[in-house]
Amino acid sequence: MTNRIRELRTEKGWSQADLAERLGVSRQTANALEAGRTDPSLSLAFRISWVLGRPLEEIFLCNLEEKMSALQANWQYQDRIATGFDEVGILGEMGREGWEMVGFGPFMLHFRRPEDADLREPWEYERLSGILGIQSRVDLETQGWSYCGSWMGLFHYFKRPDRKVN
Repeated sequence: MTNRIRELRTEKGWSQADLAERLGVSRQTANALEAGRTDPSLSLAFRISWVLGRPLEEIFLCNLEEKMSALQANWQYQDRIATGFDEVGILGEMGREGWEMVGFGPFMLHFRRPEDADLREPWEYERLSGILGIQSRVDLETQGWSYCGSWMGLFHYFKRPDRKVN
């Protein structure tokens, strides 16, 4: 499980010591929580939520792979034929329906989603054309985009959970 504690603390302009004081823990504990080296107790997780003013689900992000494994859930798979003319539309459509892109090739996009509709999460996709500089990729990843890969060094694909749809 990952968390957004550091990001949300920084948005508030607090130091780790400030956060630790508000939570009633040591600065070392605040550091370990932010770095994901330790998971909080349930009571501490609720205090973090109250102090940061966000629901638990916005602070602690569950890895879908772990959730699927714990629930012994199954994936559905689908391939879609796509060209440069309709690819962006297909990515949008599949993302809204909870399909996560897991690969691509010539004229083909590969997707998966949980069979259980309650586990599905909508996705946003970004396709960039042209030469992609390292700073552009870093900027996108800082905004929560995950790099999916590049095709022929010309098309670059990114994905992230679409929190706006939920």
